[in-house]
Amino acid sequence: MLLTVACDKMLLETARRAGKMGVATRLLHRTQLLANLSILVWVSILNTVSGAVRNSLLRLLLRLAPRTRAETGLLVSTYELMRERLRDSLQEVEQKKRQLEESEEQLRRSRDFLQTITISLDDELMVLDGQFHITQANRTLRLKHKDEDVVGRCCYEVTHRLSHPCRPPYCICPVKQVWQTGTPVRVIHVHNSSQGGSTRDRYVEVSASPLRDSSGRITQIVELTRDVTESKELEKQILEANRHLLALNAIASTVSQSLSLDVILNSALDKVLELIEGEVGGILLPDEKSQTLSYRVHRGLSDQFVYGIAGLALGEGIAGQVAELGETLAVDDVSKDPRVSRRLVLAEEGLNAFISVPLKSKEKVVGVLNIASRKPRPFHQQEVQLLTAVGHQLGIAIENAQLYQELQLKEQMRAELLRQIITAQEDERRRVARELHDVTSQALATLAVRVEALAAMPESSVKGIETQLEGIKALLDTTSKEVHGLIYDLRPSLLDDLGLPAALRSCAHNSLDAAGMEVHLEVVGQEKRLSPEVEIAVFRIVQEAVTNIASHAQAESAYISLEFKEKSVSIQVEDDGIGFDFSQGFSSASVGHGAGLLGMRERAELLGGTLTINTEPGGGTRVSVEIPVDWGQQDV
Repeated sequence: MLLTVACDKMLLETARRAGKMGVATRLLHRTQLLANLSILVWVSILNTVSGAVRNSLLRLLLRLAPRTRAETGLLVSTYELMRERLRDSLQEVEQKKRQLEESEEQLRRSRDFLQTITISLDDELMVLDGQFHITQANRTLRLKHKDEDVVGRCCYEVTHRLSHPCRPPYCICPVKQVWQTGTPVRVIHVHNSSQGGSTRDRYVEVSASPLRDSSGRITQIVELTRDVTESKELEKQILEANRHLLALNAIASTVSQSLSLDVILNSALDKVLELIEGEVGGILLPDEKSQTLSYRVHRGLSDQFVYGIAGLALGEGIAGQVAELGETLAVDDVSKDPRVSRRLVLAEEGLNAFISVPLKSKEKVVGVLNIASRKPRPFHQQEVQLLTAVGHQLGIAIENAQLYQELQLKEQMRAELLRQIITAQEDERRRVARELHDVTSQALATLAVRVEALAAMPESSVKGIETQLEGIKALLDTTSKEVHGLIYDLRPSLLDDLGLPAALRSCAHNSLDAAGMEVHLEVVGQEKRLSPEVEIAVFRIVQEAVTNIASHAQAESAYISLEFKEKSVSIQVEDDGIGFDFSQGFSSASVGHGAGLLGMRERAELLGGTLTINTEPGGGTRVSVEIPVDWGQQDV
């Protein structure tokens, strides 16, 4: 455009000058001017090619038109101006070209990066058109369906094997929602897959997003499919674990509201049945003496069944094995299980599914929880774990309740013992007072009368004086023995003078010889003196045992053993008498009858020792006592 303007200006200038020249001269000048213009155009064209060529053309132009140098001055200046503008235009074009190349390079890198991400995705990626046809698919989707070409097919045919788009209630089509709303949509589809003969749910997360053109119109949909089965199963496990924790907390809250064993068992059983949606169950507790199991509480079981199961031995049946092994057992049909011992009772009850859980405290089985169903139902692993955890918690609660009951019984016995001790003290005081009054006081009064009579007798009656003196001497001997007996009952002097073995021998012979019983006393180990509190405790225990033998055993012989061990002293008192019912000896109903036995145990326990009694009706009785001793602190 600049070149055209310059040519127009040159033609006007030529016409102005032509009026002063002749025709020939004007024609010559016009020819030269046209030649110069032609050269100028060629120079402008070739300016971008080579500076050397441009210079050559200029030199040629100057040789061809030496006479028109002045006339071409304007053309040269115009040419320079045009060259400057052309150079600026060329630089601008070069800058735009570089920017375009950089943009293309960035676009290529972005495309390669996006392609790399798409290829490396483990999820299935596809691009869909408005007819649900797959226009593009990533490598993961192609490899999954490598035996068929997925491009061009409908998405529901490839992913769901359907002949129509997804629709409720089985699944929701996210692609249709994106076309309708224009916003991304995410849904979860559940697919049923069979593997190894079992059906398993597979959870698939489908995300759909719109692709828009420059005008904002949706042209295609990008769908990303991801298998989230593991995440869903983990979520279920977390929810199940949370449910278990809530259940355990509910059980703990229930059993902690009372220390009554029956209240704890009933409340816990109701809570467990509520948690697993069951109706049949019970809790069996062991009998320490008979080593058998019996139902303490139950729900949904007949009295005939409870009575028929009572006395279940350890290791017998499913519950007996659970109590013996301490492991949970679950069966789908208990009526067909070979471990069942009392099939007739079980058949009449009509139980089907069955689970037996040990109630443990510090690895000791303190009971068994049985849950059953009359209809077929599986006990899942989560339920087994929950019931096992409940068993541990309930076992601790049962042990605490039993300890509380024992403590209450012991407190009752201790109170009764204290009452008996006070009563015994008062009885002993009355006895001592009566003995002193009836024997000693009377003897002293008689002695005083005889002394007065002796003083009043004449000196000539020697024989009468001797008779009175002999009577006084006999009375003094009798009184001395009576006082000595009272002193021995209050505190045996042999215990202080000769030690424990001599005091025990004397006590046994004094009590049993008069009853015609044979007494055997054996001392084992090196004899040592014990502390006063230990010696008097052992003496009183043996004294009470010997007194019981003399009063109740109807025995022919008694055996007493005193053994000095390295860290303790052990005593055994055994007879071959009629024995007694041990459970009745310590029962609260007969606590008065068993006060002596309880006193023996209390004395041993006060010194950190133990006392055990082995007896049965017709089998004699053996009392065993062991008291710890620190020989470094004893007086030898």
